[in-house]
Amino acid sequence: MLPETIAIGGIYLPIFLGFLVATGLLYLALRWVLLRVHAYRAFWHPALAGAALFTILLSGLLLLFGP
Repeated sequence: MLPETIAIGGIYLPIFLGFLVATGLLYLALRWVLLRVHAYRAFWHPALAGAALFTILLSGLLLLFGP
């Protein structure tokens, strides 16, 4: 079971911030791969596709490892 807060240098931060950081790192790696294979040309609005991908990754992490 995960704690509800993370203490970094005496500052208490919500565990959701840790999920956001992990999602951001996963998103950057996946975005780099998608840019290399030119997958964003298949989408009408690449920024909207990126936002949807970030949301899907965050939801997946929360479902797998969330409190």
